[in-house]
Amino acid sequence: MAAFWKLVWRNVLRHRRRSLLTCASIGLGLAAVMFGQSLMKSIQRQMILKSTGVMFGHLQIQVPGARDPKVPDKLLGNSRRYLDLLAKDARVEAASTRLLFTGLVYSAAASRGLLICGVEPEQEKRLSIIPNYLTQGRYLGESPRDIFIGDKLADELDTYVGEKLVVLAQSKSGELNSELFRVAGLFHSGSLSFDAQIAYVPISMAQKLRGAEGQVSYVVVRLTDVDLSLEAAQEWTERLKDFGVRVLSYEDIALEIVGVQKFEDAIMIVALIIIFSIVGLGIWNTISMSFFERIREFGLLRAIGARPALVFKLLVAESALMGLLGIVSGLILGGWLIAYFGRYGLDLTLKEAMSYFIPFEAVIYLHPVWRLHLWAVFGSFTVCILASLGPALRGARLAVAKALQHI
Repeated sequence: MAAFWKLVWRNVLRHRRRSLLTCASIGLGLAAVMFGQSLMKSIQRQMILKSTGVMFGHLQIQVPGARDPKVPDKLLGNSRRYLDLLAKDARVEAASTRLLFTGLVYSAAASRGLLICGVEPEQEKRLSIIPNYLTQGRYLGESPRDIFIGDKLADELDTYVGEKLVVLAQSKSGELNSELFRVAGLFHSGSLSFDAQIAYVPISMAQKLRGAEGQVSYVVVRLTDVDLSLEAAQEWTERLKDFGVRVLSYEDIALEIVGVQKFEDAIMIVALIIIFSIVGLGIWNTISMSFFERIREFGLLRAIGARPALVFKLLVAESALMGLLGIVSGLILGGWLIAYFGRYGLDLTLKEAMSYFIPFEAVIYLHPVWRLHLWAVFGSFTVCILASLGPALRGARLAVAKALQHI
């Protein structure tokens, strides 16, 4: 066996430049795949963290039958019992209630239509990242008539911290209710949807405006890990099946985010097919050239008693060796790229594209996704083996007499 691999190694080194180019193509292809996988999953991860952090949470408990799960039109009563049950789950980091509805906000200078979000101020700090975007004033909590708005909405209303605003909304009975608020603080998330179209008020005042005392749109839950969302949603659905409610994970609510993820995954699959095809052609070309240059050598091997299987194994082993060398170099290069951009970040233009929907950072910090990277390694090696089968089969079927006559 040692003699066999010594022969394989010698054959690979016979044309060093060609072998080096082949290994380089495999390595660069694998590094590109690893970088693409890491970039795509890092972008998707940030989309999930931002969307769950600003609005959706990891889980929501709602009344079934709502037309839009983002802003349920059916209200949930007796929310305290769900909060008490959730408090006993070690996976739950925070849970609270929200009441969402549309309304009008008036200042002395202008008026705007917007989404009113009634929250429990202290709990919301543990659930949402919106309080972290505070730029002026303070967050909710000191007065039931506080209102927390985006800086873009403040500009449109020509209002400032400390000034009064009137919020007008339709109650459940169809009557128009209005309440006076004072601007407690301004935030800037970088998202047009949040900075110009949403206002946060204490949930007690939101219930008063809506005429929905003791009722909420949903119970929102933040888990210790977003990856537990699907498992927890299924478990809580079973536990609450007799309560007349439904438990949704963020994937059931943020359908746009899920759609973007599926689209990006499809693009990645197409890119993988293209890169692996290029790698496969490179290996096939190298092994084919090696075969044609050594036809007489293979004929001599057969003439002195070597079996066809030996020729087949030689060519496949040469391809496997170049594949392994290329994979090692690709892992080193790909790992270095991911580590570098994981530390220093990659500046993308996605912030402007995504900012209408959710706050999105301009700099993406990559992280390895070893489950996918290992599949890329397996795919690269498999392509190397498959690409060598054609030339290897031709070598195994080679006629000895014709091979010895080959020049």
